[in-house]
Amino acid sequence: MIENKTLKTLEFDKVLNELKQYTHSEDTKELCSSIRPAESEGEFKRLLDETSEADRVLFEQSISPSFAVDPIVNAVELASKGGLLSIPDILKIGRCLRQARNIKQYLKKAQNIPLLDEMCSLLYENRQFEDRIYSSFLSETEIADEASRNLKEIRGKVRKLNAAIKTRLQSYISSTAYSKYLQDNIVTIRSDRYVIPVKSEFKGAITGLIHDQSASGSTIYIEPMQIVELNNELKTLLIEEQAEIEKILRGFSAEIGDIKSQLCETYNTIIQLDLIFARAQYARSMKAICPRLSKKGALYLKNARHPLIDPKKVVPVTVELKDTTKMLLITGPNTGGKTVTLKLIGLSVIMAMSGLFIPASEAELPFIGSLYCDIGDEQSIEQSLSTFSSHIKNIIDILGKMDSASLILFDELGAGTDPSEGSALAVSIAEYIINKGARSVITSHFNELKEYALTTKGIVTAAMDFDSETFAPTYRLIMDSVGLSNALKIASRLGLKSEIVTAAERRLSKEKRDFDHVLSSAEETRRKAEQIIIEAEADRIRAQEARREAEEELKAAKEARERLNEMIRRETKKLIEESAEEANEIIAELKEKLKKQQLDDSDIFEAGKLRKQLETMSAKYEEKTEAPPKPAQGELKSGDSVYVKSLDKFGKLIGISSRGEAEVMLGKINVKVKKGDYYKVNK
Repeated sequence: MIENKTLKTLEFDKVLNELKQYTHSEDTKELCSSIRPAESEGEFKRLLDETSEADRVLFEQSISPSFAVDPIVNAVELASKGGLLSIPDILKIGRCLRQARNIKQYLKKAQNIPLLDEMCSLLYENRQFEDRIYSSFLSETEIADEASRNLKEIRGKVRKLNAAIKTRLQSYISSTAYSKYLQDNIVTIRSDRYVIPVKSEFKGAITGLIHDQSASGSTIYIEPMQIVELNNELKTLLIEEQAEIEKILRGFSAEIGDIKSQLCETYNTIIQLDLIFARAQYARSMKAICPRLSKKGALYLKNARHPLIDPKKVVPVTVELKDTTKMLLITGPNTGGKTVTLKLIGLSVIMAMSGLFIPASEAELPFIGSLYCDIGDEQSIEQSLSTFSSHIKNIIDILGKMDSASLILFDELGAGTDPSEGSALAVSIAEYIINKGARSVITSHFNELKEYALTTKGIVTAAMDFDSETFAPTYRLIMDSVGLSNALKIASRLGLKSEIVTAAERRLSKEKRDFDHVLSSAEETRRKAEQIIIEAEADRIRAQEARREAEEELKAAKEARERLNEMIRRETKKLIEESAEEANEIIAELKEKLKKQQLDDSDIFEAGKLRKQLETMSAKYEEKTEAPPKPAQGELKSGDSVYVKSLDKFGKLIGISSRGEAEVMLGKINVKVKKGDYYKVNK
């Protein structure tokens, strides 16, 4: 289990706030806040597999279901206890049922999603009940007449009675005898009864019941005695209508209460699906990948980026801890990115164990039973630099809880006190962690800890890189390297007076200077080797590019040659066929002459022989291969005959560019030929 304190320190809550932007409902947002890393390897794998399936649905199969639902759990609970639900509550449940059905239909189209299919099987469908909800309620304030037969009958009577009352009152409004008594020629309603507005000074002119008067007192609202009985009847019908509406609502409430478990399970499943698909969308927004689950405990992050840092500014880092590695020591100058890298490692583990993909080009992470950290992050807005005593108290607590399945993150272990005592304490704590079998990542400036790391099996080192000329940090992590703090050189670069820096250098112990010299020499050797590797890689890329270009040129030449050969074959065949046609004409002419006894049979035999020879040439034409011709003497100029080696063809030179490329006419087409692929020949 990973404690909330660790999650807060590694800013996992900020990652969850980013995730909330991709959810559809308020309850899913609340669910995001409660996300915690998996507590078993099986759960770890399932969470990542769920996100992978959602990613396939959204981005490989282009299926985008909606998971927007209103909260219904409280309403369902109320209905199960016999409570009366309101129209809005019933409509929310109807929308939930419809959404569940739509989600099922969408995901039925998807392939290779066994975990999501399993979740879809939990979605409850009741199309008949869903349709009755939508047909019974027109809006959140209005019930349809078809909600029940009795309601339809009551409302029919109400409409007829309303019309009758308005007709009676219209006789008062349209009568010239009463017009002088009325304030306005309208029919209005007071206390659910139809009335007419009468001037107060004529209140005795119309017999009836007074229900209201205007604020100024100039108008009174009278219900004429002729319609009192009709209004009474209307009031009775309205009461019956409300009773019928309550009966309808109770019926729906009872049905909802009977399927409480199915509805709650359906709602919770939709929320869970919403969260899974939000994880997939968040992963795509970060260009994140699904990490492999390491069975042996290896931890590998290639080109990993901190998810809370602007992608345009963040420098990717690569971290590798093999299954035999127990500790990673990260060294390097202040403000070089050690703390960010430390938090990145911890946050990547937590994100993966919560089903979130990692913003990296490749990742392999183990299941971590527990993760503890002590990070005095002075670069964080929310945290201030802790005192040495509070650090030690936190470290004591961590050492007491950790086991062989734990991952420990310590930032500047042993800092904040006397350097000699702090370094001794840091080495002892590191040794204790290794002996207990736990894994750890530690950042430090202490040479003693660096020396311990270099001489102890199971520990790898890494250093935050810096510019060797300006000593400015590059924020790159170099594995299998030990970094220098470079405090004095950085202070000098920032403007500290040279005499102060020089005096400080003299005060350094000989052992410190010797150790730094060894590390500096090793770093210089590493940089030279790295430069050689970079140059070799650049040469390899250039060679590959040259080979690719050569292959493309060869392919283009072969294609051009084939096109030219095909054109020549077509032209030659055309000439032969024309000759054969001419021979046929000759034979026909000879036959005509034969009929006139002007030629003998030997003449016709010779003409037929010519025709057969021409047809055979047309049918069996093949390109002949000959030895390349010998180059001719003299300087090349336009109009010269040339031989193109790659095409094995003769042509006429049109011109030569400044780069030596020639334009050659081959038959009826012009082609461009590279320098060295052609030479002059005799005509």
